[in-house]
Amino acid sequence: MEILVDWKKIEKEEDFYNMFLPQVKAPEWHGRNLDALADSVVTGDINSIEPPYTIHSINTGTAPEHMAEFQLKVLAIFNEGVAENRGIKIVSE
Repeated sequence: MEILVDWKKIEKEEDFYNMFLPQVKAPEWHGRNLDALADSVVTGDINSIEPPYTIHSINTGTAPEHMAEFQLKVLAIFNEGVAENRGIKIVSE
């Protein structure tokens, strides 16, 4: 399974969730915050699509400056999922 996060298309946090959550088939009640993201990516058993999957994080250098801190936090959550041996791979471009 391949999941695409194109930071060039993300102007605000809501854009990220609108891009990511449908790809993992998150339930409607899934929170749109970093804690909920960590719960679903690191802990699991929330989304219909669970690892193993590869997250393609592309255009990371093109995210707006006001999104830099959010981007770092999201990437840290993804990396935590990798560290927890959840079957997640990250490809950054």
